[in-house]
Amino acid sequence: MNKKLKVMSTKQIETKYSIIRTLFAIAIALFIAFLLMATVSDNVLKDFTTLLIGPLANKSRMTSVISKMIPLLFTGVAVCLVYSAGQINIAAEGAFFAGAVAATCVAIIQGIPAPIHIILALLAGAVTGAIVMGIPAVMHVKFDVVTIVAALMMNYVALFGGLYIILNPLRDPQAGFEASYPFAKSAVLPRVFGNERIHIGLILGFAIVVFVSVLLYNRPFGYSIRTIGQNKKFAVYSGIDVNKTIVLTSLLSGAIAGMGGTVETLGNYGRFVYSGFTNHGWDGIMLAVLCRNNPKAIPFAAFFLAYLKTSADSLNLTSSIPPEIISLIQAIIIIFVAAERFLAKWQHKAIVSNTQRSMAMEKGE
Repeated sequence: MNKKLKVMSTKQIETKYSIIRTLFAIAIALFIAFLLMATVSDNVLKDFTTLLIGPLANKSRMTSVISKMIPLLFTGVAVCLVYSAGQINIAAEGAFFAGAVAATCVAIIQGIPAPIHIILALLAGAVTGAIVMGIPAVMHVKFDVVTIVAALMMNYVALFGGLYIILNPLRDPQAGFEASYPFAKSAVLPRVFGNERIHIGLILGFAIVVFVSVLLYNRPFGYSIRTIGQNKKFAVYSGIDVNKTIVLTSLLSGAIAGMGGTVETLGNYGRFVYSGFTNHGWDGIMLAVLCRNNPKAIPFAAFFLAYLKTSADSLNLTSSIPPEIISLIQAIIIIFVAAERFLAKWQHKAIVSNTQRSMAMEKGE
């Protein structure tokens, strides 16, 4: 047989079907969204078109997509990192919020030079975020506390603790609403690309993506993280200090999430204005699931989610479609992507067929 048979590795086949599963999930979610929109919309085709291409209508909306994408880069990578270690630490939301509050404490101080002021605020946010996500990890390795329970409680500690700080010692009585004192101009993040809504946090976010990608896949510490996540017992037998690695990974993840809260606050607002949990941490969990804990894919997933959120804003302005439709789309996508057995039959057939082709090539057929 002269025809050369194409053989793929099992990893390549799994990656291929992971992408197909995600695309199928998006298609199913959009189809269900269309059906639901048809029940409440006077012009479903127009509204569905707005959902699909609304953000492309003008430069302002695309700028909004990029702006919404920035904090998602941080929380998405933070969750990818800690999930790679097999830890269901969901305190990224609390770390993000606490990081924003800590950065506010630094940002309202007057008289600090601009570069130093921003660096100090980022450090404050990172340290605070690290503490929030680090505590559940320490409780898990020291006292065998279930990580997800401790992390959930830390989210509330971060919320109410941060809220107390903002509404009491940092509250500006002249603001007329629940807000902190205004930030010093030296603490506000500089704009990039000549755009008033896109700040340097975008560049920092991509730098974080590159850093964590290299750490996970090209450094011994990253190998330890992934080994623990895949097989904790094997990691122990391999001589990896599992407890130390789990704690350090959680601290680093929290620092990244806390920096995300910092850049979101200092990049978009002149003062801290309380409006409840931001949901950026929860969105980070969704991004990690979509990307299978691969930080290299986070920018694409973050852009997709930011695009959906901007589409929801466009729908609010042009129709009576409730914004919850976007949350529904997100939920459906996650359900199908997380379902390991979705398309598993076809993936198994592809692996078997690939193995047969490989054996045929070895026999010289």
